[in-house]
Amino acid sequence: MKAEEAKPEYNNLNPWKLQGKGGFKATSFIYGMVALENMGFVANMVSLVLYFWLKLHFDIPGAANTLTNLMGSAFLLSVVGGFISDTYNNRFHTCLIFGMVEILALVLMTIQAHDVKLQPEPCVGKSSCITGRPAVMFYASLCLLALGSGGVRGALPPLGADQFDQEDPKEAKGLASYFNWLLLSTVSGALVGVTVIVYISTNKNNHNWWKGFLITVVGASVGFIVLALGKPFYRIQAPGESPLIRISQVYLLSVTHKHARKDFNADYTVHAFELVVSIRLG
Repeated sequence: MKAEEAKPEYNNLNPWKLQGKGGFKATSFIYGMVALENMGFVANMVSLVLYFWLKLHFDIPGAANTLTNLMGSAFLLSVVGGFISDTYNNRFHTCLIFGMVEILALVLMTIQAHDVKLQPEPCVGKSSCITGRPAVMFYASLCLLALGSGGVRGALPPLGADQFDQEDPKEAKGLASYFNWLLLSTVSGALVGVTVIVYISTNKNNHNWWKGFLITVVGASVGFIVLALGKPFYRIQAPGESPLIRISQVYLLSVTHKHARKDFNADYTVHAFELVVSIRLG
C-alpha cells in the first residue's frame, strides 16, 4: 500500500475510469498547449531564413541550410523524447522538461534579436558572418530549440493517446477523434503564427524580430502552463521497457541465431560427409 501511495499518478485502466480521468476533458488541455506551442514553432520555421539572412547576415544558401539542419534535428530528436518517456520518465513530466528547454532557447533567441551587440557585423564573401560570443549564443539557442521542441513532439501525442482505452469500444472511437482534433489544433496555431507573428517580426524594416520571438516565448510558456494544469485529469502511465530496446533485442537475437545456424549447418555438413566416406570405405 505504501508503494502505491508513493506514486498516485500511476494508475491502471479501471481506476482511471473510477476516478473520472482521461477522455476529451483531459485532451482539451493538450489541444490548447499544441495550438499555443505550434503558433511559435511553425512561425519560426517559416521565417527564420529571413532572420538569418537579414539580421544575422548569412548568405541565402547558408541561411536555408541552417534552417533545414534545425528542422531535421528537431524532428530527429523526437526519438529521444519518445525513448525517455517510454523508459525513464512518464510522458507528462517529459513534456514539461523538454518544454522548459524549448522556452530557454526562445528566450536566448529573443535576447540576441534585441541586443545589437550580440549580432554580427555585415561581411563580404562569407556564408556566415557570425563569430565569437554571438556565434556561441546563436548555435546554443538552436541546439536547445531542436532538443526541446523535438522532445516535446516525441512525448506529447502519446500522452494524449493514453487518455483513451483501446479495449473500450467507445473510447477507441474517441482515440481516432483525438488525432483529428490534435491536427486541427496544430493547424490553427500554425495559421496564427504564419500570419500574425511573421507579420510582426518582419514589420518596420526587420527591426521587430525580437517582438516576434517574445510572442513565441509567451505563447509557449502559457501553453505549457495549460498542459500542467491538466495533470489532475490525465491518465499517466508508468514508464516501462522502450520499444526501441525490444527491437534491438530482436535484432541481436536474430543475428546470434543466424551465426548459430551457420555453425550448425557447417557441423552437419562435416558429419554427413564423414558418414558417406565411412559407408563407402566400409
